[in-house]
Parts: sequence; structure tokens; C-alpha cells
Amino acid sequence: MPWREISGFRNILAHNYLGAIDPQTVARVVAHDLPALQAAIQFLLSLPQE
Repeated sequence: MPWREISGFRNILAHNYLGAIDPQTVARVVAHDLPALQAAIQFLLSLPQE
């Protein structure tokens, strides 16, 4: 997973670094990238705790 890019995108959205947020970009990220992120997080949560 591109964790740095995910964190960077979150920072842009949360702090509005670039001015106006493009809703189409956000919708595209949610539609195309969120499922993979969800799967990765579910996998990490399924690992045995040490």
C-alpha cells in the first residue's frame, strides 16, 4: 500500500492545502482506491497480535 500517498491525500483534504478540493478527484479515489485500502486494513487486522 502506498501509505505515504494515502496520508498525503488525507492531509490535503483535511487542511485544504491546494485551495478548492475537486469533488471528482475525491469520488474517483473513493471508487477506485478505497476497496484496496479496505482489503489491506482488514488483512492487517486479521494478523495475530504479538
